[in-house]
Amino acid sequence: MAIKHMHIDRTATSPGIEMDLEMGTIEFIGRSLPANSEQFYDRVYRWLEEYLKEPRERTTVNMRLDYLDTSSSKHFYNIFDKLSTAKEHGREVQVNWHFETGDEEMVEAGKDYQSLFPMHFNFIEVNELF
Repeated sequence: MAIKHMHIDRTATSPGIEMDLEMGTIEFIGRSLPANSEQFYDRVYRWLEEYLKEPRERTTVNMRLDYLDTSSSKHFYNIFDKLSTAKEHGREVQVNWHFETGDEEMVEAGKDYQSLFPMHFNFIEVNELF
């Protein structure tokens, strides 16, 4: 894989993203309502396709989002769907779903993904996400 590490800066409307091939980690932090979500998440899909050719034994996904719009929800569905292929090949995928105290909407969003994909979800309550 050519790109071992990918970094996308966080903005007011798009999450910061860190993807590290060697560590097998993916992190999303911030809020996700980018103007052109297809274009924004296309980079993530391309990186994941390469990564999933030879995934680590364990992939850890850290979610630290305080908001995701409908379009972003679809992209996270696609991301988790792609990651579930690693699970099907005997690799472990763990999702650490961080949420701020009292943010029931984000808890429910995480539980919805948990019900759809065969991955281990940890729900971690924090005072501040970022």
